[in-house]
Amino acid sequence: MKVDSHLKRCKNCGKWTDGKLDHCNHCDHELDVEYKKEVQKRMDLGDPKLPIIQVRDHDPLWIKIAKRPIQVAQLILYAIMAFLVYLTTTFAH
Repeated sequence: MKVDSHLKRCKNCGKWTDGKLDHCNHCDHELDVEYKKEVQKRMDLGDPKLPIIQVRDHDPLWIKIAKRPIQVAQLILYAIMAFLVYLTTTFAH
C-alpha cells in the first residue's frame, strides 16, 4: 500500500487514517496523544527569555546611551554562542 504524506497509522488498530483528523476513522482512538501533550507542555513553559539589559523610557539619556552598547554586545555574544552550537551539532555526526 502506498502511504501518502497526509495519512497516519493509528497506534490502536494499526490502520491508516486521514492525518488531518483528531481521531481514527476505524476505532475512534485519539491520534497523536503524545505529540499533543508535548506541545501543551512546551506552551505551558512559555518562551525562554534571554537576559538582555533593558533600556527603559524613564531612564535618563546618559543611561540610555550607556545601555545600548551593552545590549549590542549581549546580542553579538548570543549570536556567537548560537553559531558555536550550530557548528558542534553539525560536526558531531
